[in-house]
Amino acid sequence: MRHIPNILTVLRLLLVPVFVILFFAVAPIAALPIAWLAAITDVLDGYLARRNGWVSRFGKMMDPVADKLMQGALLFSLVIGGFLPWLFAVPFVLKELAQGVCGFLMLRRRSVVVVSRWYGKLALTLFHLAVYLTVLLSALFDPIPSGIKIMINAFWVTALGFMMFAFVSYVVSYAKMAATIKKEWRENARGAVEFK
Repeated sequence: MRHIPNILTVLRLLLVPVFVILFFAVAPIAALPIAWLAAITDVLDGYLARRNGWVSRFGKMMDPVADKLMQGALLFSLVIGGFLPWLFAVPFVLKELAQGVCGFLMLRRRSVVVVSRWYGKLALTLFHLAVYLTVLLSALFDPIPSGIKIMINAFWVTALGFMMFAFVSYVVSYAKMAATIKKEWRENARGAVEFK
């Protein structure tokens, strides 16, 4: 039973190519249930892991990887499909690259994995809502009225704004941990010298 969260995480990883195939081979709206299922597994695996104490190192590392891969699939499918301008992808790519590098360096220096915070989950929720809104309204209206297009763009700006806020918050967390680690190293080095 304790492996259920990890199984859900692996399922979410497998859903990434399924979403992309349905989006381009069938229709964007046909891929939405896959995105919903991925979002549900994300919430469910985190809830089960915390509630039952089924937290594992694999889950801590792979859960955010699954999230990022699905987010990337959602965003770039919309961009390549012509639903969004490439400009919308730039903040996402920069955020994920910087956050990934920081996380990798922190993990190498010390076995620390930064878990998701409320602002990260909020940013992810807004991101998913923006995707659903874009695909659903695009399926309902052809062409999309200018007023609705402005509303969609405004929602995306809001979602990306929260993403950048989450990014800055995570960077602050990384910086604090790095400072703590550095302080511990200095104290340990000083203690070793005094011991000699």
